[in-house]
Order: sequence, then structure tokens, then C-alpha cells
Amino acid sequence: MNTTTGASPEDLRNRLVDAILQQDVSGPRDARVETAMRAVPRHAFLPDAPLEEAYANKRVTIKENPDQDTLPLSCGSPPDVVHFMLVQLAVREGDNVFEIGAGTGYNAALLKHLTGKSGQVTMCDIAPDATAYARRMLDANGHADVRVVTRDGALGAPEFGPYDRMIAAVGMWDLPTA
Repeated sequence: MNTTTGASPEDLRNRLVDAILQQDVSGPRDARVETAMRAVPRHAFLPDAPLEEAYANKRVTIKENPDQDTLPLSCGSPPDVVHFMLVQLAVREGDNVFEIGAGTGYNAALLKHLTGKSGQVTMCDIAPDATAYARRMLDANGHADVRVVTRDGALGAPEFGPYDRMIAAVGMWDLPTA
């Protein structure tokens, strides 16, 4: 265990999910999203982060922005934001999902868990180093079946569509037509 508290990754993950669910008891719920967040190990997608940081409810930067007055170029989103977005997305088993923004690959792994064996997940990012990182993390964690495409997400990936759901884990000014 790489932790100062002595807690296992599973204990830390369950505490995090419990805390997220207690934040807004009147908010929307999806038992499948809760199950996915308890099953997919966030720390495995953040190998350089200490366990406490991987399971803190905060963003974890994996690529700094040289302009220090702006957000990082790539990060693991705060888990409560991930939970909220996935509940709102309402992914069903068998769905074909398009994700813009590679991040760590963790969100794509959650999406694959939600879509099941019959579903498809295609993730896209404009930065080759971001897609390379996500690909490595997905492969290392048993998600080689997630497609990773390097291109501008505004162009979509129509060759793998049509999509049932789309999620953008990046800053966007508008929804792209593609």
C-alpha cells in the first residue's frame, strides 16, 4: 500500500464515492454510475499520484500548462464532476459513446464499464501525448477495447458512429456540428 493512512485503494475509493453521494442527497442518482466508480480504480490511471491524492475529490494534473495563469492542459477531473456528468449522460448498456478529451483514460474506462461488453466507447483528443497517455493507461487496466483517436474533437469520429451519447471532458465554446 502506498498510503500514509494505511487504507487500501478500495477503502479510499469507497470513502470517496460515499462522500460524493452524501454531498447532494437530493440530486439525481444512478446506481450503475455508483457501481462503476466503485469498480474502476482511479489511482491506476494516475500512477504518479499518491493514493490519497488519487482518491481526493479534486482535479489531478497530468500535464501542466506553460501559461501558469490558466487551467492545466490535461488532468483527471474532480470525481464529483465525473459522477455528475455520467449521471446526466444516462449511459445504457449497449450504447455507442463518443468522448471528447482524453485526460487520463479513467472517464473512458467508466464509460466502458457502463456500456458493457455490447457497447462501444470512442475517445478523442487533439493532443497526441494525451491520447498516448490515455491509451497506455487503458491498455494497462484492461480496456484495450476503448478506441482512442487523435484529432480535433470538433470534427467528431463519424467513422465509428452513429453515437447514442456524447460527452465533452474539455472546455468547449459550443457543441460541434460533427
